[in-house]
Amino acid sequence: MRISRWSQGGEAKQAYVILVDKVSSELENHPVIAIVLSLIDCPFTHCTFSSSFVKGADVIWDMRKMKLPKSNSTLTSPPLNELEKTAESKRELWQLITAHQEANR
Repeated sequence: MRISRWSQGGEAKQAYVILVDKVSSELENHPVIAIVLSLIDCPFTHCTFSSSFVKGADVIWDMRKMKLPKSNSTLTSPPLNELEKTAESKRELWQLITAHQEANR
């Protein structure tokens, strides 16, 4: 019988979920998403887009119009098309980004 000593592997990558109303290929290349994720030190390569919330998922950003079921996400905002048009939405997202940056200093 071959028994080997257990050793902890390399550091596992954290997988994050970005909740959206409809997943599309345009999201992966959208500059707003890339900029926001870089501001909170979340590598884009660790993120996946989903239109449905899975219990236990690590949701980094909830961009759904109807935020049901509720997720405990780091960031929350309206969908991208609304976010780009509304100054108030941008302001609220910026406040969440700066709060996240302050908490992780």
